[in-house]
Amino acid sequence: MALHWRWFQRTPEHRHTVAQLLASAAVRQAIATQAERCAQPLLEVEREAVQLLDGMLPESDPRVLARLNRVVTPLFRHMYQSLEVNGLQQLGPLSQTHRLVYLPCHRSHMDYLLLAWVLYGAQLEPAHIIAGDNLNLPLIGPVLRRGGALFMRRRFRDDPFYSALFNACLRYSLQHHPLEFFIEGGRSRTGRLLPPRLGALDLTLRQTDAAPSRPLALVPVAINYDLCLENRSYQQELAGRAKKRESLLGTLLSASALLRRCGGAYLSIGEPLLPAAGSGAEPLPLADTGHELLRRINAASVASPMAQIASLLLASPELGIEETRLPPLLARLNTLVTQLGTPTPGTTDPQAWIDAALARRQVDRLHGRILASPRQAAGLCFYRNTLLHTLLLPGLLLLLAARLPRPGKASITRLLRALLPYLDAEFHLPPRWRGAQAPIALRDLLLQQQLLVASDGQLHPSPSALSKLLMQLAEPVLLRQYLLIRLLVQHRCITTAQLLELSAALASHIHGWYGHPAPDYADRRQLALLIEQLVAGGILERREERVQPTRELTPLLRIGAKLLPAVLLQECERWLGQH
Repeated sequence: MALHWRWFQRTPEHRHTVAQLLASAAVRQAIATQAERCAQPLLEVEREAVQLLDGMLPESDPRVLARLNRVVTPLFRHMYQSLEVNGLQQLGPLSQTHRLVYLPCHRSHMDYLLLAWVLYGAQLEPAHIIAGDNLNLPLIGPVLRRGGALFMRRRFRDDPFYSALFNACLRYSLQHHPLEFFIEGGRSRTGRLLPPRLGALDLTLRQTDAAPSRPLALVPVAINYDLCLENRSYQQELAGRAKKRESLLGTLLSASALLRRCGGAYLSIGEPLLPAAGSGAEPLPLADTGHELLRRINAASVASPMAQIASLLLASPELGIEETRLPPLLARLNTLVTQLGTPTPGTTDPQAWIDAALARRQVDRLHGRILASPRQAAGLCFYRNTLLHTLLLPGLLLLLAARLPRPGKASITRLLRALLPYLDAEFHLPPRWRGAQAPIALRDLLLQQQLLVASDGQLHPSPSALSKLLMQLAEPVLLRQYLLIRLLVQHRCITTAQLLELSAALASHIHGWYGHPAPDYADRRQLALLIEQLVAGGILERREERVQPTRELTPLLRIGAKLLPAVLLQECERWLGQH
């Protein structure tokens, strides 16, 4: 596909839209205010407004979209041997009554291409996509703009003039097109969902008066891959290497990665969230709306073959499993995941999954075992983390049954219920597993699947390999939360920055000491989520820059001491004695 010279010129329609926005009351007021604030001539500020509006506004062109589709279709068919789409059928009827706002998770630069391709193939109206202006690169920027990119600065909260102009562009987009932006802001380097970035969501919800006859529908979109093209660079960044800035040269150099065979890609439309504003019901607070959208993304997320393989291998001793045992383990795990309500792949041949992972060199075969090298294991963490929100609760329940001195039904249910708010803060648990009855339903499911055994009024994990692997999967999560509590007990009043630094260093040391190196384990953004939940739950209080416990935390440490291996706790104490 050749780039036509007209793609680099503004269309008459684009110039007309800029003129319309420039004449609007909100923009005229912003120009007058800016001129007065900065003591600039009105004409000069108006000229600046034209330049900014011209750089922000998309120029959606159906001809460009058609040409891009002709390029992207064979590319995707080469890259992805299977491309599964779920939940698309609900969008057609919903688009007749609501203005759609697509909110995909963000794990790869392929995300927006894949979603745009799927919507185009379904003959749904293309969306205007809010994109960082770091992607407004020479040659590439004009193509993205014609594809619907609405460019914006990464940060402009302290610039009221720019904010007013961007709001005008956003209002225009919502009036005439569906909208799309990434609820997490940037790409996740760990595979887990990042905390919601609420700026764009807040601006969008504030524009609901733009089309009163068409209320907004917030559409969560989950996207997963068997092979994420950026995985290796993510692991390097998590290990300490600085993030590379996007550039034209970098984009062209990485184009060779598009020739790889990447296994499957899985795009699922989650349950839309309909904001209550204007309906007479009380709307959700902004932060709650953001977290609910992440929960719905996880609820729709497909347990990809690579996520299931990674979950088992990373929980296995020496990161390997006998090849003859792995297919039945994968089959049983896939059944459990299905029973837990998580979507599973359309192809259910575990041996084919293993062969494909071997062909992509994500795992190795040696002496009758499927295993991962340390480098491969670091990469597998990404895929395991896309499924952790599903497997965490079963693993923790089994761990409680294995380690509590008297694992009765009531005590296990009570402890798991108490942990749910903190687990949800970090992992955005699907809505079905957040209710008060969720631990009971989970317990009954594990009994039904014979992963849990009831005997003499107590619960015990079955001796099956899957039970042991699920416990190994959950133990590091419990350990990381224990380490944070232990630091809070030792440092009664500590700044948030110091707490994050110490907890990340301790978590990295302990996990590397007893397991394989996992760069994602000490990711500060995930640790920050847990701290915020402790503050929100009243367990910590923040005074200026410092946090401190509001209650005695020693009982929590005693519970942790019952559940975690003594050798790990001893190493924790040794490390703390030196720091």
